[in-house]
Amino acid sequence: IAESYPNMPLHRKKPFSAKQKKMQLLAKRVSKRDQAAREDPEWDFRQRPNEESAPGGPQTAHAQTAKPATDGRNKLTSQFDKLSRVEIEDNKKRSMQPLHRLSLEDGLTMSFDDAYSADVDIPVRPEWTYGESKSVVEGREAAYFNSWLERLRASDEEVSLYEKNLEVWRQLWRVVEISDILLLIVDVRHPVLHFPPSLYRYITETTGKPLVVVLNKTDLVAENTVQAWMHYFKQRFPAVVLTRFCCYRDEALVDDTAVASMKMRRQRPRRRTHDSRLVGDLFAACRSVCETDKLGLVGWEDLIARYTDKVEEEEDSDSGDESSDGEPDEPVAPNEDADEEAHHGERVSSKYVTLGLVGHPNVGKSTIINSIVRRTVVSTSRTPGHTKHFQTIHVTPTLRLCDCPGLVFPCVVGRPMQVLAGLYNIAQVQEPYTSVQYLAERVPVERVLALHPPADARDPENFVWSAWAICEAFAIDRGFYTSRGARPDVYRACK
Repeated sequence: IAESYPNMPLHRKKPFSAKQKKMQLLAKRVSKRDQAAREDPEWDFRQRPNEESAPGGPQTAHAQTAKPATDGRNKLTSQFDKLSRVEIEDNKKRSMQPLHRLSLEDGLTMSFDDAYSADVDIPVRPEWTYGESKSVVEGREAAYFNSWLERLRASDEEVSLYEKNLEVWRQLWRVVEISDILLLIVDVRHPVLHFPPSLYRYITETTGKPLVVVLNKTDLVAENTVQAWMHYFKQRFPAVVLTRFCCYRDEALVDDTAVASMKMRRQRPRRRTHDSRLVGDLFAACRSVCETDKLGLVGWEDLIARYTDKVEEEEDSDSGDESSDGEPDEPVAPNEDADEEAHHGERVSSKYVTLGLVGHPNVGKSTIINSIVRRTVVSTSRTPGHTKHFQTIHVTPTLRLCDCPGLVFPCVVGRPMQVLAGLYNIAQVQEPYTSVQYLAERVPVERVLALHPPADARDPENFVWSAWAICEAFAIDRGFYTSRGARPDVYRACK
């Protein structure tokens, strides 16, 4: 029988009773409690969420430590501070309070001093030599990174979410080391937040390498907004080379200066058009800062001419969190030699001109690479942090692109602002109410969404909105209800 039916199991499956399932869940619950007790010995699972988790008071996010990612599966997974149970409950109650509307000047303006502090820097790779072993180098990096984390915790500044996984920072260090020119990708909708001065100083002063700032996603704002930001950066950073980029050739999809245009629901074109002229401008900016001894390696003039007045289209299969561009015709696998080169080979290769793309998550680094190559060579997603490992892609035999995973750099803006900017995976947000409150205090969200006050409101015309009331009204408008009590699903509406 076994020879006739090779795929047939030799033994029947053992029945699994409800009692055994109950015991399995009980053992799993006990295992989780033991793990929580090892991480926080003072935590008592019998306490309710609104009670203090420790005799000294509620545990704050800054008191938590980063967990080392030792296994291969979670080695490059981003790690952030988590809110305590007390903080989650306090934020939830605060969202039920009436909104405190802010003026345009106080709520919608932000400078570099408001977003970043001079006392908060980024970790810089310690000095190393080729004669040292890998264990010695990594041990020095780990000790330095732990001291940097302790220094941030002891800082007087209230630092928001930032990357706490050393392996992710190592990706940035390697990309910066092997690159000849660094491209800092900035989302034009909020360039101040996406331009960390500490990263700018690390690239231009510490390494002394040229930097090109790319204002990406210009199709999502008006033309005068792009020009205003370019003028602002040229005045604030005269030595920075600026260029712009977008994936769609047609007119802007969103006009950020017209409220009526922002309220309209517009679908992106089904076919993606690569604007070859903008690729040529990008390479022209790189040529202007390229070192003299490497100008001859790349035929810049021919390369720029190749992208001039040429438009190619490809299907856009972006849906949800899947790869937004489908499968490439000829898949280009990540160059594993580049990882080894960063450890033992030349720091900057003399055979290539390497363009390294760095920046925050979800700013479009991988999409720019796909637009340059005119086909999908790196996977993209709407979810922040989709790229886990840096990859090298050859444009010509002597010109290559290096895609660095996005990092959340330390800043002093509020956590809700980081969530709204797309730096944090929305599925991992513990409580989204503060983000809605942050937005509603600056923008009349209830008017933009055309929401109505509750039916039992005493004075609907003078109803005082709160973040919780906005989410509840939105849940009723969209038909989001809980499965059991048939109450408005505020949590789903908030996300």
